[in-house]
Amino acid sequence: MSKIKNLNYGKIEEKIISYIKNIAKEKSVIVGLSGGIDSSIVCALAVKALGKDRVKTLIIKNARYPIQNLQISRDYAQKLGIQTQEVDTTNLRTESIKSLGINETNLIQTSTLDARICDTVIKTIAGVEDRIYLGTINGTERLTGWYPKGNLVGDCCPIGGLLKSQEKNLAEYMGLNYLVETISEDSSKICSGCGELPEFKGIPYETLDDILYIYETSKGDDLAKNLRDSEINNEIYATILKRVMFVDHKNDVFPDYCKINFSNGD
Repeated sequence: MSKIKNLNYGKIEEKIISYIKNIAKEKSVIVGLSGGIDSSIVCALAVKALGKDRVKTLIIKNARYPIQNLQISRDYAQKLGIQTQEVDTTNLRTESIKSLGINETNLIQTSTLDARICDTVIKTIAGVEDRIYLGTINGTERLTGWYPKGNLVGDCCPIGGLLKSQEKNLAEYMGLNYLVETISEDSSKICSGCGELPEFKGIPYETLDDILYIYETSKGDDLAKNLRDSEINNEIYATILKRVMFVDHKNDVFPDYCKINFSNGD
């Protein structure tokens, strides 16, 4: 059985809450809310850390997001009792696609553009209102580079050390079970609605995160030994580690994040 499942998620929740408190200090924070598990769990943890009056969420409206997704975000923000601001970027998105020659049928190109527009809007509001921008990139996305370099990571990233499977277990621990429905069982779909990683096709999500967990919690020569001991197919872990090495340059601009999995055993 995966070691990830048996971690102490009460302790992990406490660690992230403490991290947000230490980062924010006396300031308020802002989070971009899409209705998915990443942004929803960051909002919930921020409220636990700082209280609802110091948490603001931004909801981006454009042609990419269906009305029902917007309503999910609105309802969730209302449930948490946090301030919400909606910004319609439809015209900006349309003009960018037209002016920059982006292929509107290319999901990765348009998803990347959407992420960058969203990031710019959040950064701008955070600057105007002197808020800390909490990023929403999780540990699986960080390690596999499944995000536009430097975008949606915020001033800091509370869940940047939390693998997607760990996020799922933490959501269940927090009573947010319905959020896990957005997680694909196939690791090629690392971020729902943002294209696929074809080399990961057919690899179970649990296997991907098991390998990433071993990668982050192993030191030196122990990595190869721990991967062998896991009995995971060596072609699978070689494919995943190749991807991790290929996108490691993105970590050059990844901000501070709450460290969950340590090679030193902390």
